[in-house]
Amino acid sequence: MKYIAFAFALVVLVPVLAMLAFGSERKRGLLLGAIAASAVLGDAAGINFFSTELYRGPDRGFEVTLTDLLVLALALAVVLKSSKHLRWIPTNTLPMALLFTWGVASMFGASSPLLSAFTLFKGLRLYLLYWTVYNAVASGVDLAWIRRGLVAAGLWMTLFAVKQKYIEGLYRIHGTFDHSNGVPLYANLAIPLLLFCAVSDRMLARREARMTLAAALGLVFSVVTTQSRAGTILAGGLVAATLIVARWKAPSRRVTRVSWAVLVILAIGGAMAADTIIRRFQEAPESSEEARKEFNAAALDMARDHALGVGLNNFSRALTENESYHAHLVVMKSEEQGGVAHHIYLLTAAEMGWSALAVFLLVLGRFLAIPAWTGLRTPGFDGGLQIAFALGMMALHTQGLLEWGFRVTPIVYQFLILAAAAMAHAASCAGKARAARRLAASTK
Repeated sequence: MKYIAFAFALVVLVPVLAMLAFGSERKRGLLLGAIAASAVLGDAAGINFFSTELYRGPDRGFEVTLTDLLVLALALAVVLKSSKHLRWIPTNTLPMALLFTWGVASMFGASSPLLSAFTLFKGLRLYLLYWTVYNAVASGVDLAWIRRGLVAAGLWMTLFAVKQKYIEGLYRIHGTFDHSNGVPLYANLAIPLLLFCAVSDRMLARREARMTLAAALGLVFSVVTTQSRAGTILAGGLVAATLIVARWKAPSRRVTRVSWAVLVILAIGGAMAADTIIRRFQEAPESSEEARKEFNAAALDMARDHALGVGLNNFSRALTENESYHAHLVVMKSEEQGGVAHHIYLLTAAEMGWSALAVFLLVLGRFLAIPAWTGLRTPGFDGGLQIAFALGMMALHTQGLLEWGFRVTPIVYQFLILAAAAMAHAASCAGKARAARRLAASTK
């Protein structure tokens, strides 16, 4: 049934959406907002072709999701509408292409090239997502549509968190994802953007500002109820940093008033959840940390043994089949299949080599440095918005020391949607700055 629905969506729904969006900027905005919202659905809105469901790695088939179909429709609409004004090679494309090339190269030394092909196929879909969002924003679609999509996603995640925490009685909620650890990675990317807009955007109507604030605080609640220690600390830090940025870049009575309201709400909520949070820090199982260390040690061994790694998406297979990597496992020794290194940077080195890790860090570094630098140089709301983008990225990259969530499809969707929006907005800020300098020079 899923395959029939997919075929119908590809043949009928995508062209219809593309034509509707072609004729209306508002409909292109709605489509962009739907893309931003759709990542929260996780694996529930996708299908796998040639699936290997029992494999423990991140990618288990040639996956296609609802997000991909929406992206394809918007890409067609954007190309048809403004092909002469498109940025065919958006910011950071060349480093991303180089990273993809390293992934292809690692495929030749992989014990299962098919597993690598799964991830490479996802890489093509991810770049189309990035290219489409970038060009949609650069061609004039209001960035507010991404915020609206994230508001919808944040409220949807919050509903699941409340249901799982207070109705189902789960100790660690998992929201719309398969595992609790995915929620902080997803939520912390969006919290700074939503909170900054709710507090500082004077263009927002009161109702829309309240919805945006509710989504931001709902995502903070969702993170706390996962009982993720790192995620909770990062969420708290993001709230504090975002409020400081709002006060710095867009000071007003509203910012002061809403900031104090947020702090009071979080203080009350923190007091109510303090016992649970403290108990989680005190009683977290040591086996979790020990398993991470075992996987990370195996990743280091693989990176040392293979110049191009063991093959993209092949870590679990190598850990399972190679006795020299499997022999030192203690906590996870009874598992039939090896898991995945939780350290995203060591996982990258293990699967594609140290040189690929350098390229991966270049890609992430440019995505982080551009909004951070633009935010510092740009005054007012636009500058604060750029820093909000950077704060979310910093949280994801920091948690990458503990989680491999960057390889989970909904998480990397969320990252690239925001990265594309940040790059397009940064280019707009740079254009405005150049125009201002020219105007100032002409009046002298």
